[in-house]
Amino acid sequence: MEGAAPLDLVGVDSEAEKAYRHLLARGGGTVDDVAAAFGVTYPEGLALLERLHRFGLVSRRTSGEFLTVDPRHALRALVESRERQLASVRDAAGALGALFDTAKRARNGGHGTRVISGPETVGDRYYRLKQDARAEICCLDRPPFLLVPNAPIDEAAVGRGVRVRAVYAAASFVADGDRQELGSLVSRGEEARVIPTLPLKLAMADRSAAMVSLSLDPGNTECLYTEAPPLLEALAELFERYWAAASPLAGTPGPGEPPSSPAPAPEREERGPTDEERNLLALFAAGVKDEAIARQFGISSRTLRRRIQDLYAELGTTNRFGTGVAAARRHWV
Repeated sequence: MEGAAPLDLVGVDSEAEKAYRHLLARGGGTVDDVAAAFGVTYPEGLALLERLHRFGLVSRRTSGEFLTVDPRHALRALVESRERQLASVRDAAGALGALFDTAKRARNGGHGTRVISGPETVGDRYYRLKQDARAEICCLDRPPFLLVPNAPIDEAAVGRGVRVRAVYAAASFVADGDRQELGSLVSRGEEARVIPTLPLKLAMADRSAAMVSLSLDPGNTECLYTEAPPLLEALAELFERYWAAASPLAGTPGPGEPPSSPAPAPEREERGPTDEERNLLALFAAGVKDEAIARQFGISSRTLRRRIQDLYAELGTTNRFGTGVAAARRHWV
């Protein structure tokens, strides 16, 4: 039918629509007109007109005649009414979704996985993750960084008996990602290690909850939060692999304090590495540049070069690679 519109989308059934189009063509009509036009009984014709009246498509005169209302106004009102109804259904989706999530967590023993994003949401969840830890915190950390250093939270965790282990990518110590200071890592009781690269960022508490970065784009804060045991088990295994491959950092002086001097070596006996030497070896292995190492140690590049030469002399080498080999032979790494 030319000009046909799916009026059933706003609740007008096909029979009522036919009657409406009939009346539109004539400007209105009576129950008898509709009954005769469609071959129905008087009560059936009246029912059709009453439905159109409820929809606001016709008006009723005291004489019993039904007049059509301008469809440009009447149908717009119907559409707006249906939109309000649909909006209320959409608004109810959040509450219904919460019921769904609650039931799903109950079926799965309370474990859930979801994507979260936004600096405030991610930051709040990250701090709560660490604050809720009671036995262990494990982290894989690398740029880009979203939050300022949270040493007080880690210190508080260590203070209540939580073991804090973190593996840092070498990029965490360079100029563009200068967020970590060697002196502050171990001074707060953290067990820190360094590795050349990391593919993601991870924070896990008690192996019962974890956050994993979903993007390494500085402008994207999206991450995955999970309490699902199978996923937590996989993430724990991933962390342990990087932990085993990373080079450990020993105790270092705090910011502004001079590095510890090498302990005197007993004559004709091999000694163990000093904390500074152990950290030099760890940062060498991770590929951290000399300038970044000097900044972390709080010394000049010239002083660092002298310390490196002293390390070379101690191990009988002339470069980083040979130093790593010699250190391994002495069981320094």
